[in-house]
Amino acid sequence: MKNGEMTTYETSIESAAPALPPTPDHEPQLKSRRLKLAKLRSANAARIILGTVLAVLLLVTWLANNPALSGSTPSDWKSDLAQAAVKNTLNAGDTKGAAQQTVVNGWYLNDIAAVQAAQNSYIAGSSSRNGNLLALIGIGIAGELVIRGLEGSGVFGKKPKSVPVVEGI
Repeated sequence: MKNGEMTTYETSIESAAPALPPTPDHEPQLKSRRLKLAKLRSANAARIILGTVLAVLLLVTWLANNPALSGSTPSDWKSDLAQAAVKNTLNAGDTKGAAQQTVVNGWYLNDIAAVQAAQNSYIAGSSSRNGNLLALIGIGIAGELVIRGLEGSGVFGKKPKSVPVVEGI
């Protein structure tokens, strides 16, 4: 090897990757498949299904969004407020001066604030549940409108009979 000369390596014609097979003269035909849904025979069957689904969702919403699960119920608030009033009366009897009375009033406000926080949590849970129930009722009404539209277009088989109009009355 001389100075400045570079050496090259000879490579074989065959590469390490296998050769691709020849392409066929025709391409295979792809078959398109549609998802086949069970066809309902009548609009009443669709209404029964919609009603059943909505009934289950309403029940789950009612049970899952129970504001009483937050740990406090309206029956607890009365006893908590009465307990806070009794503690305030007992503590106020032991005070001597305005500074001690201010501290006792602060304790009383803390006891009442805990009850108010529980009430606010309960109200928020009730509002959430009411909103969810209202949304499900809206979905039910919208579903009925869709079913009526499909029924009128003849998707469920026969079109509904039209009421004959009597003229001259």
